[in-house]
Amino acid sequence: MDPGTPNGVSRRSFLKYAALGGVAAWGVYSGIVYPSGWARWMTYGQKPWELATGVVDYAKVAEHEGAMDAFGVPRFYREGSEDRRKLNVAQWYDYWPGKVIRDFGVYMAERFNLPGCEARWTSNIYTSNEELFTWISQTGRKFDVMVPTNYTVETMEKAGLIVNMNREWVPNFDCMFGPVPSSVDHIDVWRPNPFVTTYPSWPNGYNTEAGFDFRTPALNGYMYRMNRETYPNPRGTDNFTWDETNSLLAVPFQWGTTGIGYRSDVFEREDIERYGWDVLELPEYHNPRTGTTYNLHKKKMMLDDMREVYTAAFKDVGWKRQVDEGLTPTAVTRSNGDYQWSSNETTEEKLQAATDWLVSFKGDTWGFNTPQQGPWLVAKQMLVDQAWSGDIMYAVRPNSNQHLPVEYFVPKQGGARWIDNMVIHRECEKLWLAHQFINYIQDPVVQADVSAWNLYATPNAWSFEILHDDPSYAFRGRNLDGTPYYWNPAEDSRIYGDFAIGYSGPEILSRCEYQKDVGVRATLRYFKYWRSVKF
Repeated sequence: MDPGTPNGVSRRSFLKYAALGGVAAWGVYSGIVYPSGWARWMTYGQKPWELATGVVDYAKVAEHEGAMDAFGVPRFYREGSEDRRKLNVAQWYDYWPGKVIRDFGVYMAERFNLPGCEARWTSNIYTSNEELFTWISQTGRKFDVMVPTNYTVETMEKAGLIVNMNREWVPNFDCMFGPVPSSVDHIDVWRPNPFVTTYPSWPNGYNTEAGFDFRTPALNGYMYRMNRETYPNPRGTDNFTWDETNSLLAVPFQWGTTGIGYRSDVFEREDIERYGWDVLELPEYHNPRTGTTYNLHKKKMMLDDMREVYTAAFKDVGWKRQVDEGLTPTAVTRSNGDYQWSSNETTEEKLQAATDWLVSFKGDTWGFNTPQQGPWLVAKQMLVDQAWSGDIMYAVRPNSNQHLPVEYFVPKQGGARWIDNMVIHRECEKLWLAHQFINYIQDPVVQADVSAWNLYATPNAWSFEILHDDPSYAFRGRNLDGTPYYWNPAEDSRIYGDFAIGYSGPEILSRCEYQKDVGVRATLRYFKYWRSVKF
């Protein structure tokens, strides 16, 4: 065994893993110590404001960027090339409207008297976390801000690819779902909304009636370096104490669920909900209401995303195992392993069982594709697919009179729940400006505009209230039979699950589990099985 690789992993296997975009071969650890050779590599190119790999001392940043002027802008951005006011941002496809990004320049000019600011992103669009990770770990691409999913934040942190933020430069972070802060005077809305003018506060002490929390360190460990449960050995120096102020790694951008998208003019809702993930096994479907039989050969599809595909497989096989054992099946993962399987299983036995299930209908599906999960349902090229909530809602277009026959639900066996987050790449050399961009995106009105456009869920409580109370974000039209039709984004359970205002149906989010970084050796196992499923 080569001593320069993680314990129990050969160099050949590890390099193959890194080439697949799993984890940077020179920097990863998962509950283990960096080998000395990697440690030397990781410190190469250390920035003058770093105390250690990815550990930013913001007092040193202030020294580097220079004193702030009367508008609060460091000297660095007033002097030198105009490129200092340009950010390189990596983002998912179809995730924000162009106007919101263009307005960042307007925001910086109005708020800081700093014209010429820009966020460049159109050449940095990715379709999976693995693709983004490959860019920064294998190709050397450099970004200022990126938007990985929660489990990939963990992977990036362990690989030394992101830095801690300066909490004081992101005051709008206090708008995230969570307890009402002791003071909200520091939150300064750029363009106030006339329908929601004050910070939301409920009798439960939270900024949402449902009491969601995307902000507290103990509940959102992946977001904070101080959380020892997620990061047993947070990077840093012996005399550097991490706390909530200086250990923030990620700011939630949007969130959603992973479930099933389908043609509602093909499947009866009651039928497809009864099948859940089992619908992918069907060679055909007979609609009892219309009497039509539909051939499903090559009309089914899954996401081109390894962790999402295996989440569906674990949930379906785990459900079947419960039924086989005579249990009343549940979608809720239990820590004792007696009930539903987790999205984060790592044993050979469970990976093999999940793979067997996926391979059992592999030849009958179209394959794996992410960008077309919505468009191909609309075009009827697919009749059912694994899908992300917002992508299907964007296809449904509930804020229009199109009335497309496309629907979405989280299957009974369970699905994934995830949060996409803004993080700062270790290669970023415009730290103050990167923070201002993240804070701008979390302005209550800006964040509401993003969610209203992409139809994913906002993690911003103030934005959530705006989406509900401002009639410009709702839609009034006519159903096909001419009856009045009203839609409000904050009341739609397909977007917010049982968190949706006024929803009183069965719990949805309890069926959805967050994926976690499972470490080097376990991810190598995933890739071994994934190859047999995909190719």
